[in-house]
This record gives sequence, structure tokens and C-alpha cells, in this order.
Amino acid sequence: MGNGESSLFSSALEVGAVVAGAVLILRALSLGSQSEELEPDHDFPRVSTGARYESDSSPVATRGRRNINISQTSMIKIMSYNVWSNEDVEVKVRMAAIGNLVQKHSPDIILFQEVTPRIYKLFQSSSWWQLYKHSSVSPEEAAQGQYFCMLLSKVRVKKFISIPFKNPPSEKGLFLAVIEIGLNKPIIVATSHLKSPNPPKMHSEERVSQAKTALGFLQEFPNVIFGGDMNWDENIDGAFPLHGVWKDAWPELKGRKNGWTFDTKSNPMLQCSYPLQKRLDRFICKLEDCSMKNVEMIGKKAIPGIFCYNKGKVLPVLPSDHYGLILTISLDA
Repeated sequence: MGNGESSLFSSALEVGAVVAGAVLILRALSLGSQSEELEPDHDFPRVSTGARYESDSSPVATRGRRNINISQTSMIKIMSYNVWSNEDVEVKVRMAAIGNLVQKHSPDIILFQEVTPRIYKLFQSSSWWQLYKHSSVSPEEAAQGQYFCMLLSKVRVKKFISIPFKNPPSEKGLFLAVIEIGLNKPIIVATSHLKSPNPPKMHSEERVSQAKTALGFLQEFPNVIFGGDMNWDENIDGAFPLHGVWKDAWPELKGRKNGWTFDTKSNPMLQCSYPLQKRLDRFICKLEDCSMKNVEMIGKKAIPGIFCYNKGKVLPVLPSDHYGLILTISLDA
């Protein structure tokens, strides 16, 4: 068996394992109680209850904080944002600006990528943090990481699930929450930060494998919102591996309007960077009982009065090197 065939075979085995894990979890969700803790073997994802990571340990007062109950006619708003792990560029001011965006748009669920232990602490000490009762990452876990993805939710979380990617072995993976919103079927909200295309190795094979692994797992659930930094480039990765009823929210709702969330032309903070205009961040959805209503880009304005220096130039500072996305869905009656 050649190297290419071996890689494809390994990828197929990985997808098969996580699909089997998804089936196991789906059955458990239909049979078990909210307090149930699953301990699958090492071939399957790690599952924990949403209560395990309730963010009550925040130093911000949490008195009176409650889960939000969403009726069958309500909207759900989800934010996805790569917050940029570079702590040398006005990290306190940038995270405060992202917090202002959280307060302005008031998402029900937040998907963050590139959170560092320091950024976690900055968020945790912010006034908006107390609104999000459920966190996929505890303070103890955050302190041990380099940078990581995390989910925050105002809505009741039944389970958090994490699936480490095996190709390549790394801290990257698929992270998701099983959301309770009154439907008989669960809604899965997931995030990931796929392998970065760092020259000279663009890592397309690994990125495609990770995308297929993620979608192979998520395919087993009826209602899925998968948002994050996909690092996707159609020129080297091909089309995102969508099949059947999967939809890419931006082209579905915005048509041909460019959705470049990493744009060295429109983002003045990046004007000294290698020219790049790509739709790296996306929302991918598979919805049987919900409908996509709107998607918008956020974080495109410079922070007033704040500047950084790069290659002898004085540059404005934005909340991140990426723009964020907000997806709004409705629950079908």
C-alpha cells in the first residue's frame, strides 16, 4: 500500500470511529438523563455533562443568572470569532473590544478560537461573562492550554463533547455542545480550528481530513451548526466536503457577496502582511427543524485611539486579525 493509499485508509478508519461514537452518543441522549456521564473507550469522543463546566467560578457576581429557555418560535444567535492569540498586540484592549461586540449583538451561544489562558482570564473578569452560564472549558483546563477553542452558552447545555483529531495528532479537535431548546431532537453547536496553511507546507491533506472527520461525526445528528476557523482555501483544498442537506451559510444567505473574514486589504492592521483575501471562517449547517435566517460579519472597525507598530509603520488596531461571524437561525414550528 502506497503512502497516499495508507493516508486515505487511515482517514477512513478515523471517520468510521467517530461516526460510531456519534451513534453511541445519539442513542445515549435519547435514553439518558441530563446528569448522565458517558465514559466511552479511547476510540470514541470524550463526553461530559454541561453542568460540569458551568461558569460559576467566575469572579464576576453570578447571582440571579439563569438558563434561557427558547420557545419553538424563537431565534437563536450564534457568534464565531477567532480572537487572535497574539498577546503582544494590545491584547487587553482587543479583548475588551470583542466583549463590546458580545454585549452589542448579545449572542445566545459563542464559539471562540485561539483563546489563550490569559485571554480566558480577561474574558472571565468581564461583565458580559456572567451572562453565559455554561462554558466548555473550566478555569483549571484553561490554565493548562496553549491556545484552544471554547463554547459559551446562555442556553441550557445537556452535554459537551470533544473529539481530538488524529491527523495530525495535536490539541486541535472538534468541540461541541448538545443544546436543549424544547425540541424532541437535540441541536448540536460545534466549533473547530482546522490545520493552518502555513507556507511552505500548506497542510491541505490534514485540513481536508479534519473537515471530513468533523462532518462524519456531525452527520449523524438532525440539527447541526458548525462554526469556526476552517482555514479553508478552495484554491488548494477544493470545495468544502459538503454532502446532502449540508449548507454553507454565507453563500446560501449572501449569494456572491464576498465573505472574506481574513482580508489584508480591508483590515488596516494587516497591511504589512502577505496579501490574502479568504473566507477562512464559516458556518456550516445541517438543519431539519430550524432555518438559517441571517449571517453577518462583525469586528471590521478599528479601535479608536489604539495603534500598533509593524515594519516601521504605525497601524490601527482591530479586535482581531480575523473578522467574526454571527449566524441567526429560527426554530421551525
